[in-house]
Amino acid sequence: MAPVIQTEIAFKPSDLLNTRYEGWIADRLEINIEKRLLKLDLDMILEPFVNRPGKQWWAGEHVGKYLHAAAHAWRFTQDERLASDMKSVVKRLIDTQLSNGYLGTYKESDQFAQGDGLNWDGPIWDVWTHKYNLIGLLSYYKTMSYEPALDACRRMADLMYELFVVQNRSLRLASAHMGMAATSVLEPIAILYQITGEQRYLGFCHAIVNAWEDESNPETWMYEDGCQLLSSLLEHGNVYKTANRKAYEMLSNLVGLIELYRVDSDQRYLIACINAWNDIATRRLYITGTTSYFEQFNQDDRLPPGLAVGEGCVTVTWLQLTHHLLQLTGEVQYADELERTIYNALPAAQSPLTGEVSYFSPLLGHKDFNGQDVKLHPPISCCSSSIPRGLALIPFFASGTLNDKPALLQYIPGTHALVYGRGDEQKSVSLHIHGDYPHTSEFEIEVEPEQDSYFAIILRVPVWATNFRAMVGDRTYLPASNRLLEIERDWSKGDKVRVSIPLEIRQVPDGDKTTQSIAFVRGPQVLATDTAIESDDGALGLDWWGDALYSSVVAQYGVEKTLHLVTFADAGQNKEDYAVLHDGIQPQDE
Repeated sequence: MAPVIQTEIAFKPSDLLNTRYEGWIADRLEINIEKRLLKLDLDMILEPFVNRPGKQWWAGEHVGKYLHAAAHAWRFTQDERLASDMKSVVKRLIDTQLSNGYLGTYKESDQFAQGDGLNWDGPIWDVWTHKYNLIGLLSYYKTMSYEPALDACRRMADLMYELFVVQNRSLRLASAHMGMAATSVLEPIAILYQITGEQRYLGFCHAIVNAWEDESNPETWMYEDGCQLLSSLLEHGNVYKTANRKAYEMLSNLVGLIELYRVDSDQRYLIACINAWNDIATRRLYITGTTSYFEQFNQDDRLPPGLAVGEGCVTVTWLQLTHHLLQLTGEVQYADELERTIYNALPAAQSPLTGEVSYFSPLLGHKDFNGQDVKLHPPISCCSSSIPRGLALIPFFASGTLNDKPALLQYIPGTHALVYGRGDEQKSVSLHIHGDYPHTSEFEIEVEPEQDSYFAIILRVPVWATNFRAMVGDRTYLPASNRLLEIERDWSKGDKVRVSIPLEIRQVPDGDKTTQSIAFVRGPQVLATDTAIESDDGALGLDWWGDALYSSVVAQYGVEKTLHLVTFADAGQNKEDYAVLHDGIQPQDE
C-alpha cells in the first residue's frame, strides 16, 4: 500500500544533512550523543527482553526510547558510531520477538494482562512497552529503510489489533491512569498507517480513540465517566479536570491524536489538542517551559517551585505536542514555547558534566542527576530515556520553511541549509548565523543562495524581544504584528542581515497566584543563583561547565545587593542548591 498523509504541513525542517550548529545548543547536543547515547549500557536495556521477565514492570520502554533518540540524532549528525549501535540493538531486539508478534518483557502468563485501571504496579505495561518498541523501530525504519524493523512493527500491531479490536479486550484495563498509558499506543499505530496505508491500522486508531469514550460495556469501567479524553478536551479544554490529570500519559495520547489527524483530518482531533495546549500554556506552564508537579497537571495558576517540577518525560511530550502544532499551523506562539523549552527545562535536565539526567528540574533546590535511577532495576528511569529524545529533536524545528519560505525560528549559530519552494520551483539557500547568541545580543546572518534570486526570508521575533531590528545594507526592518518578519528582496551570495535583539535582564513573575516571587530572565534564558558560585565569591570555578555569568543589582527586602546569575540550564550542575525564584525584590520600575 502507498504511504498516506492527508494534512498540509505549514512548517518543514531544514536540510539536516547540510545543517550544522555551533555554540551552546551545539554543545548540549554533542553531550547528548557523546555522554549519553554512546555511553548507555545497551545490554542493560535489552536484558529484560533476552531474559524474560524483566525485573521492572515497565523496563521494556527504554530500548524504544533509545532508538527514537539515536535515530533522530543520526539524521542530524550521520555519526557512524550511532548507526553501528542502533543496527546491533535493532537486530538483537527483533531476535527476541515471539512467533505471535509479542515483543514485551513479561512471562507468558502475564502477557497483556488486564488490571483494575487503578494500580501502577503489576503486569499492565505491555501495551506501553510495545508502544515504545514501535516508536523506536519505526524511527529506525524511516531512518535506515531496514525492512525487518517494519515487519516486526507489523507483527506487534497485528497482535494488539487481534486482542483489542477483534477480541474487544479493554484497552483501559490494559494499563494504569484510566487507560491513558495503553491508549498512547495511538501514536505509533497512526505512524504505521502513514507508512503502510493498511486500513486495519487506521481502524485500530479509531478503536483507540473510541476506547476513551466508550461506555457500551459499563461493567468494565471503574470510573463513572471513564477516561473521556477527547470529549473532555472538546467540552472544557481543562487538562486538570480531564481523566486523572496524569501529565505524561495525557500528553502522549495527544501526540498520538495529532499523528492521527495527519491522516484523518477530523477537526475534533486538532481542536482538542489546541484546547489542551492553550490550557497548559496559559494556566499550567512554568517559566522554564515545562509543566506538571509530582507528575500531574496542577490547579489553575498553581506552580509550586520545589522538588517535583517538570517531570522530564512531560517536558519532552510537551515539546513534541508543540512541535506538531507548529508543523501543522505555522503559528508563532508554538515557536515561542519551543524556544522557552529548549533553552531552559530541556537542557536543565541534562548534566553538562556527565550527560546524566535529572528526573525533575525544580525552580528551588537541586538537581538529582540519575538519583532516581539507582533505586531501579535496571538502573534507568523513564526520564533518563526521554530527555535524550527531546534534545535530538531540536534540529527538526529550529529552522526550515514556513509556507514554503525560508525561515529562521531559533537563532542557533552555525549553518542552516534550507530548501524552499515546490516541485520544479524548489531552490536552496544556506543561512550562516555568525555570533554567540544568546550570550551576545547581536549577530549576523550571511545569505548564500544557490543562485541570485528574489525571495523572502522569515525571521521570528521572540515574544519577549523589545527593540528587535534587522538591517540589510542601510535599510532597517522592524517586526510585523504577527512577529514573523519577512525580508523580501533580491538576494546574492554574501548578502548579510545584521540582527540586534537587546538582552537586558528583566524581572518576570513566577506565574503562581499564591506568591509574589520573581525570576530573572535574559533573552530566552531563565537565570538562577547557585551556591557553588556564591561560595566562590561570584566567580565560575575551574570545574564549572560553561562561561555564562551575569549580575544584577537589586533591592531585596530594602537592602541593595548584587546577585550573581547563571542560566537555569547550567545551574545545579554540581548538585548544589540553586534558586530561580526570589522573594522581596523591589520591582525595577520603582
